[in-house]
Amino acid sequence: MGKKLNNLSIRSNLSLQLLLLTMLFVLLAEILIYVPSVVNFRNTWLEERLAAANIAILAIEEAPDHMVSEKLAKRLLDNAQVVAISLKQKDKRQLVLNTDQPLVLSARYDIRDASSWQMIVDTMKILFHDHPHGSLIQVTGYADFMEPNDDTFLEIIFHEDLLCEDMHDFSINVMLLSIIISLITAGLVYFSLSLLLIRPIKSMTRSVVAFRAAPETTPLITTEDLATARRQDEIGIVMRELGIMQNEIRKALVEKKHLAQLGESVSKINHDLRNILASAQMVSDHLNSIDNPLVQKLTPRFVTAVARAIRLCETTLSYGNADIEIPTLTTVDLERLVSEVIVSLGISDSKEINLITYIPDGFSLNADEDQIFRALLNLCRNALQALQGEGQITITAHKDNSRNIIDICDNGPGIPEQIKAKLFQPFHGSSNGGSGLGLAISKEIIEAHGGSLELVKSDKSGSHFRIIMKV
Repeated sequence: MGKKLNNLSIRSNLSLQLLLLTMLFVLLAEILIYVPSVVNFRNTWLEERLAAANIAILAIEEAPDHMVSEKLAKRLLDNAQVVAISLKQKDKRQLVLNTDQPLVLSARYDIRDASSWQMIVDTMKILFHDHPHGSLIQVTGYADFMEPNDDTFLEIIFHEDLLCEDMHDFSINVMLLSIIISLITAGLVYFSLSLLLIRPIKSMTRSVVAFRAAPETTPLITTEDLATARRQDEIGIVMRELGIMQNEIRKALVEKKHLAQLGESVSKINHDLRNILASAQMVSDHLNSIDNPLVQKLTPRFVTAVARAIRLCETTLSYGNADIEIPTLTTVDLERLVSEVIVSLGISDSKEINLITYIPDGFSLNADEDQIFRALLNLCRNALQALQGEGQITITAHKDNSRNIIDICDNGPGIPEQIKAKLFQPFHGSSNGGSGLGLAISKEIIEAHGGSLELVKSDKSGSHFRIIMKV
């Protein structure tokens, strides 16, 4: 019950706020319209009295000696709804039609060439008059049957109550009409805003609240909401962007969950794998004692590979749980490092893979050897997987001013367009069934060295990745 009452409060109900504001604005507009309307009503009312007074004056003009009977004079005054009429002319005698009773005036108004502001002030004085009941006022205007001039004019005297009552009746009618118009207008505006604005906002509000409560299980925007999302206005844009945002957040949560599960799985096998590698290291130490030229040649590479694998196991959990390990910078011979990568991939003697390297003698990097090895290994493994057992891999290096540039190219089928946009994001950058972690890890390693990793091009002729590092 409390929740229902809260929904009816003005502060928590946008629909009710819009309805009340619409009615308020319509009433304000009617008030602004009312002032000139009541001024016009007063002027029209006075002009009608002056027109009737003009008819009475014409009747006197036609009478012998400009005299009429008392009965006719009363009928003429009653017809004009006034108590006295007088026509004043400069060079002629005045014509007067009035009663025998003394007349005491409460106010005088001259509507000849009156300004708009003056007419508003005079109207308000009459509308909110404080004169006693039965007060008389005098109004001066032009005679209709003569040319308008200041030397000939008409004056009428009448009871102010007559004008006040008619103006009050007019005001009540305007007020009732304004209320009806405001209700109709507010209803139409409310109905229109409800369809165009309120319903979509309520839908978005429900979606956001539900998504916040359960982002992984809350369904995306419904089919009905998607119909609104096809609108081309701001509401449609917000609806579409909300759906996209929810989808991206949900994917990010799934990826984080995947990373957490991956980290948990790796942590379980990390201990056993390290023991296995420790045994392999013991075997590699024993190989040093074998007096065989080939064994003596391959043993250092094997020992280095096993030691690097042990260090890799120790830092595997760093991805997804913390930043890339801070590089320990040393001078690294790039040609030797690339040779170790080729041996690790097992393609040094491959007939199906044509490996081309062009690295100038003495080309070195100021970098962490293990991390750069890991980045190059990931890039070359991706190129090898793209070739699917047959093709060409080219590794070149050169200096450009204060930069070291390393290019890794292959002549594989290229990277699909839908993958390029999220190429360096984990679980997105693989088109051959991999996890997509290799490129993400490589990019973080290179950026930790103050460099950059970018895809120069990828099409049907192959892919070209470039590493740029400071000298």
